[in-house]
This record gives sequence, structure tokens and C-alpha cells, in this order.
Amino acid sequence: MVRSTWARPCWPHTCCVCPGVARARCDRDILTDGRTIVRFLLAAGLAAPLLGAILGTAVAAAIFGQPAWPSFVRWFCSNALGFVIFTPFFKAVFDGSYARALESQSRTDLLRGIAMFAAHAGVTLIVFGQSRMPLLFLPFPTLLLLSFGLGRLATQAGVMMVAVIGAIALIHHGGPMTILHQDMAFEVVCFQLYLAVLLCTALPVATIVASRAEARTLLAEREELLRLVMAHSPDAIIGLDGAGVCRWADGPVYDYLGLDPDTLVGLPIDAVVARAGLALGQLYRETVRGHDGLRTVELRPAGQAHLTLEASLRIAPHDPGQMVGSVITLRDITVRKAREMAISRRIETDDLTGVFNRAGFRQRLARAIETADDMPDRRLTLALIDVDHFKAINDTHGHAAGDAALVEIARRLMTGTREADVVGRLSGDEFAILFRCGVEAARAICDRIVRLVAAEPIVTAGNVVVLASISCGLAELRPGMSREALFDGADLALYEAKRAGRNAVRAVA
Repeated sequence: MVRSTWARPCWPHTCCVCPGVARARCDRDILTDGRTIVRFLLAAGLAAPLLGAILGTAVAAAIFGQPAWPSFVRWFCSNALGFVIFTPFFKAVFDGSYARALESQSRTDLLRGIAMFAAHAGVTLIVFGQSRMPLLFLPFPTLLLLSFGLGRLATQAGVMMVAVIGAIALIHHGGPMTILHQDMAFEVVCFQLYLAVLLCTALPVATIVASRAEARTLLAEREELLRLVMAHSPDAIIGLDGAGVCRWADGPVYDYLGLDPDTLVGLPIDAVVARAGLALGQLYRETVRGHDGLRTVELRPAGQAHLTLEASLRIAPHDPGQMVGSVITLRDITVRKAREMAISRRIETDDLTGVFNRAGFRQRLARAIETADDMPDRRLTLALIDVDHFKAINDTHGHAAGDAALVEIARRLMTGTREADVVGRLSGDEFAILFRCGVEAARAICDRIVRLVAAEPIVTAGNVVVLASISCGLAELRPGMSREALFDGADLALYEAKRAGRNAVRAVA
């Protein structure tokens, strides 16, 4: 288990999820951010010095008889400034922070850092190497330069540099503090206050710079992870701005739309729709108009008839009345769609003959009637077909021969019809055909099918030869006619064909 400086636990699973984030949370220093700075100052600048000052004052008063208050002030100031200034520096030295920082720098960065420290050291030597002018403000710019350029560790080292050089100057009774013309103790206290101001000025700047640099690093890591996820995602992702212009794209865009992601950037939504299909354009308009929720639509991209895509579109968070952008996700559902269609086909298919069963045929008839209502000039004709004397085939040759006869008749019905026509088995030996044409054309087709069925045996197995014929009744859909009325008309025509001697086609007037 990794723990931060202030004993805040970081659990192992957190570190495994995102190493960059784990480092950011676990490798905490005592001066990493505002919270840790305050806690450190309370501990090192107040609590510990207060305790030390009380003990030191008591000892000095008991042994040397020194006055309590002046002694307490000297003890407290010296301890507080010592703890605040020296603790972060030596902690960073002993825990290897400086060593790791040096190892991670390039040669150019090292030379740049040496030059900045040399400038800071030179300015500090100039300030504390003379006793005539109060130039204590000069180290501030160079220390801030270290803060901006090198960060928190460099700031701590810069303050230490000022502390060491200034202390040496005080010991030799030199430096700008001597301008005060006071005793040594007073000059020391003033120098310590100066160091405190120096530290409190530069350290927050270094902390802000370090936190922003850390945030940029984490953001870059997350962007790289997101880019990798998107690049290897099975979904194509397209980001649009508020005007509907593609700003970024990733994933298998080329496989789905035939365009490289980079080529897609900068194109308007119309260009994407031209590749993906008009359904995407309608989805985009409806979603933009609604400004809410996640919407999906199935489509077949241009030139990719073998693909079935599911397009999902979500609007990005937006201000009232203004859309910031949207994201389109394209997912390949070809396999899933084929599986669904296969399942649907099995449910709607007659097990024996392979044509539509009663439910499947009626569903397609109802859909065709709805379409015809929307397009009055579209013509539909229903044909009901019975196998003549089918019971005799079963009684004479057995049910196996009867099943074989039904299979062959269904095959000849499929052979005699067009691709747009729908063939179904309603029950037993009753079949139906939905023609997408008028009754005259449908009757010509049915006449040909009747001759096709009667021309050759429908079952030939050993000594068993079965001849059969069919009767057919036709009715055309009229405006306002219901499905039941259409069936009744075709059934009436079928009855007329049987009454006329079977092996015939009749149509209602």
C-alpha cells in the first residue's frame, strides 16, 4: 500500500487502474498544493516552534535567568523560520526528490537550470556582499524565475541559497541587515522575517505552476489513452461542432464509410450523410430539433451494401438555445442483423415447404395494404390456391407422398412467380400468392403456374407417380377494401374455379 505524506491511503486497485493518476495522488510532498502548505505551516511554523520556544524559554530562565518574553520571541522565531525553510529542502534531499529530478532532466534542461541557479546565486551574492544599499528585493525576481522555470524543488533550493549566503554575511557582520544598526539578535530576527516573506512569495507561485504542469501531464495522458481507445474501438466515432461540421473522427471510419478519418475532418454533416445514408441526415435533424436524448437508426452506407450499421447520435451539453456539438457513433451490426433476420425468417417460414407460413404471409399482406393506401396508384392482387383432390393423394399414396407433393407444388409456385411476389402456405394444401400488379397480369401468371403444375408428375418415387392440379381464385385490392374483404373475394373466385371443374383460374368481377 502506498501512502501520501499525510498518511492518506491509496489502495492498490486505484494505482492499477491509472498509473498516472496514482502517481499524482500518491507521490504527494508537504508543499504540493495549498492544503498541504497550510498544514505544513501550522505544524512546522506554529505548533513545533511553539513547543520548542516554551521549553527553550523555561531552560534559559531557569539556568541563565533570562527574561521570559524576549527569550520566548527569539526561540519561537528561530525555530519557526528554521523548520519552515530547512524542513522541505532536507526532506526533498533525503527522500530522493532532487536525485530523481536531476535524473529525469535532459542535458539541455540541466544546462538551463544551472544557468538560472547561477544567476540567482550571483544576484544573492551581490545583495549580501555589500552593506551600503538595501537591495533585498533583488533576489525576488530570480527566485520567481526559478519557480516558473523549474518548479517547487528549485524554489526551495533557491530560498536555501539565500538563507546560507545571508547567514554567512550576518556572521561576518556584513550584508544589508547591518544598515539597521541594531544588535545581532535583532538583525537575525529581521533576516528570518525576510526569508519568510521570500518563501511565502515564491512558494505559492511554484505550487501553482507545479499543479498546472501536473494537470497538463495528466490531461495529456488521458488524451493519449482516449485516442488509443478510440483508434482500437470497433465503433466509428465522429464529432461535430454546433454548425454540423466534423471536427474529429476515429475508429474504423474508412471500413464503414470509405473515408479516412483525417479526410472527414472539416466536412459538413451533408458529406457524412452522403456516405452513410439519408437515414443519418434525418436522425441528425430530429435530434438537433429535439435537443435531447440518445437516438439511433439503422442504415446501409453507400457502396457498402453488405454492411448494416447502427448510427447513434447524442447532443453535447449545451447552453439554452445553443448547441455546442454532437457525437455520432457508427456500429457494425451486420452479423446481429443477419441473425435477427434468420430468426425472424424461421418464425415466419413454413417448416415443410420453405415458403412463408400463415402469420408471415398475413404480416406482409398487411404491410403491402398499408403501403398501397399511401400510394393509391399501386395495385395488389391476392391469389388463393388449393391442390385439387389432395385428400385422395394422402389416402392413396400416404402422408409422405402428400408432403412431397406439397413441397414440389410450393417449389413450382416459387418458380412461376416474380421476385417481388410473396408466396405463402396458409394451411394444409392451401397456398396464397400476393402479386404486386393488377388482376389481369396476375391472372396470366396464375394460368402459367396452373399449366406448370399439371404438366409433369409432382411425385416420382419408385413405382409411385403422382399427378396433381391446382385451382386458383384472384381478387384485386380496391380503394377502401379491407384485408378480410380481399380474402373473401379471392375465396369466392376459388370456389368458382372448383365449381368449373378445377385445374382452372378465376377472378372476381
